[in-house]
Amino acid sequence: MRLKRIDHVGIVVRDLETALATYERNFGLRRDPNRGGELPALGIRNAFIPVGNSDLEFIQPLTDEGPVANFAKERGEGQFLLSLEVEDLSAAVEELRAKGYRVSDPNNGIAFVSPKSAHGVNLQLIERR
Repeated sequence: MRLKRIDHVGIVVRDLETALATYERNFGLRRDPNRGGELPALGIRNAFIPVGNSDLEFIQPLTDEGPVANFAKERGEGQFLLSLEVEDLSAAVEELRAKGYRVSDPNNGIAFVSPKSAHGVNLQLIERR
């Protein structure tokens, strides 16, 4: 498996605009105005702040259901996922499964490694084209 880079870190927040303002004010970071928005199918609203060749993704749940909403209910705000870019997603999934790791089927260029297989980290693998 060839890992290329940390693609992004997902952070669950209660209020997207407040979180973005905090990171702008305290860290001098700026939102990418061309990325993010409401994703009704996922029940979220998100925004991205570039940091070097990676991003911080801020994710606000819009519903009471789904993984992001459940995370917010159980843990509050905080790091939700670590996304690693891989060269070949299908090959990465096959390799990890062969080693006994629990990994979801690839879907739209993304697969998730079970937190039980990654020391409690919600690990996302992503293939960018």
